[in-house]
Amino acid sequence: MSRAYGVDVSHYQLDIDWKKVKAAGKQFAIMKAQYEAKSHRKDEYFEANYKGCGDNGIMRGVYIFIGTESIRDPSRDAMSLLNHLNGRELEYGIWLDMEAASLRACGKKEITRIANVYAEIFEKAGYYVGIYSNLDWTRNVLDMKALERFDFWMARYPKADTGVIKEGLNPGGVCWQYSSKGIVPGIKVKCDLDVDFDGIINLGRDKKSLEMVADEVMQGLWGAKYTSPTRKELLTAAGYNYYEVQQIVNAKMKR
Repeated sequence: MSRAYGVDVSHYQLDIDWKKVKAAGKQFAIMKAQYEAKSHRKDEYFEANYKGCGDNGIMRGVYIFIGTESIRDPSRDAMSLLNHLNGRELEYGIWLDMEAASLRACGKKEITRIANVYAEIFEKAGYYVGIYSNLDWTRNVLDMKALERFDFWMARYPKADTGVIKEGLNPGGVCWQYSSKGIVPGIKVKCDLDVDFDGIINLGRDKKSLEMVADEVMQGLWGAKYTSPTRKELLTAAGYNYYEVQQIVNAKMKR
């Protein structure tokens, strides 16, 4: 099985020279796109990081931290991220960051429900969705049977973290965040380091035809006028023209 190496970054890493990062052998980056649900503001360096990765052939993913405010309204949180993404490609998908104490206190059943709320919204928009977690959570907090459809990005570092992989600590999952103290050319401060065990499959964004979306609307898969989010909000955030889709739906209903 081939491996691919990457980093995950946010505003804490400041300005990044992605050309140097690419030259250092990093093939993917998982970025912070927005702050927690209390503000929903965009990460100050997201636009530069997204463009820098794209310009240098580095596959892009984002993570979304699920905290106290997220729990109160996960649909709104998910829609905010989609609005920041504005239909852009994410070759490495969206990862649900599950490590908050407030989420842990919700219990297995509610955590599963919340994860599925996010996944449904992001997947409708054509994005791959995975879960970021750690051994404690997978062993003691999450209902792994109920979440078995998700791939896991796992965090586990050695006690003496020097940025070097300690193979014996591999926690499983498709991706391993093996250090929080990585030193990478082009990045001014230490960052998290990751290794992907699938060798990077292009997770991309599977955008459907308007005909397919219209059929899904008729099956009730895209909500309605008074749902939260509404059908219009979901379709727009997913990058589809609501009026074009609705026109096809209306024509199909007249047949």
